[in-house]
Amino acid sequence: MTSASSAASRAFPTKVVLLLIVAIASAVWYWQQTQKSATESKVVTPVPQERTQVHALGRLEPAGTILQLAPESGNEGAIVKELLIREGDDVKSGAVLAVFDNVIRRQAKVEEAKARVDAAQAKLDQVKAGARIGEIKAQEAVVSLALKQSDVAAKELKRAKELHQLKALNDEQLDDRQWEYDRLILEHQRANGTLDSLKEIRETDVKVAEKEVAAAQATLAITERELQSSSLKAPTDGRILRIHTYPGERLNDRGMIELGDVQHMQAVAEVFEGDVPLIAEGMKTEVVIDGLGERLQGSVLTIGHVVARKIVLTNDPVSDTDARVVEVRIALDTASIEKVQRLANTRVEVHIQLDHAPVQTSGAKSVSSN
Repeated sequence: MTSASSAASRAFPTKVVLLLIVAIASAVWYWQQTQKSATESKVVTPVPQERTQVHALGRLEPAGTILQLAPESGNEGAIVKELLIREGDDVKSGAVLAVFDNVIRRQAKVEEAKARVDAAQAKLDQVKAGARIGEIKAQEAVVSLALKQSDVAAKELKRAKELHQLKALNDEQLDDRQWEYDRLILEHQRANGTLDSLKEIRETDVKVAEKEVAAAQATLAITERELQSSSLKAPTDGRILRIHTYPGERLNDRGMIELGDVQHMQAVAEVFEGDVPLIAEGMKTEVVIDGLGERLQGSVLTIGHVVARKIVLTNDPVSDTDARVVEVRIALDTASIEKVQRLANTRVEVHIQLDHAPVQTSGAKSVSSN
């Protein structure tokens, strides 16, 4: 009994020690798990970094955009008769680019209208000049003859009255002399009236002739304007970028020629509407041409006033088709323009440098949703 009790008393401390070790280990493990969970659940708030640039996709475009030239109204259905330019030609404002087949018919109308103006002007000159000199002289002779005849009749009437008093002439004969005298007096008066009318230039006749001239001139102006519209002219200086309609083809609504001012190429960046307040005119900009790796330098020229959908899309067009953007025009420097004169509509990436300085919202261009 003594030996068994002694053995049991020696084993008791060993078990206690083992239990303590297990308890301490469990406590340490639990504490480590608690700290690990607390660390994992702790939210780390990142420190915001100041933006240094605004990135956007865009395209290259001539200053003032690419013009889609079309003939003036009134040429519907006309056919291109002659094309005076080729793609790549540089043209000046007012230069004739193409001529249509209705030019011959309209030229004939102009000549007819000119003839009508000449005829109306000649009539006006005639009215203002009055009767011809020969007609006036002839009528003056008629007046002189009538005067002489009436003088002779007056003398005969006087003699007839004297004879009538002497009973040498009866009443009927006296009446005949009186009637002849009265007739010749009336003839003289009528001749004088005709002479006066030949010499008179009536204001009413002049006004009528002047209105006829004005009407003929108005018709001439219309036909000349129609003749001018029988050709297509360049509205501004630029380069012929593309020709859609060639000689022998009929004009339509799609436009005939594309014209652009490639001497002043620009980049058009489509900036997300939320980034617009960060941008200001004059900011330095780098334009990268996709595929070529060419880097162009420029600066912000204008900031648009309309929010619209994107035109230039990424390689994943579904991802941003509904994005709302504002067009920002970038003026390229001279060295960059020379590199891209033949690259209108090329897709580019635009990096607008914010220069590490915040831009006042009030200084940014205002935008509105369409």
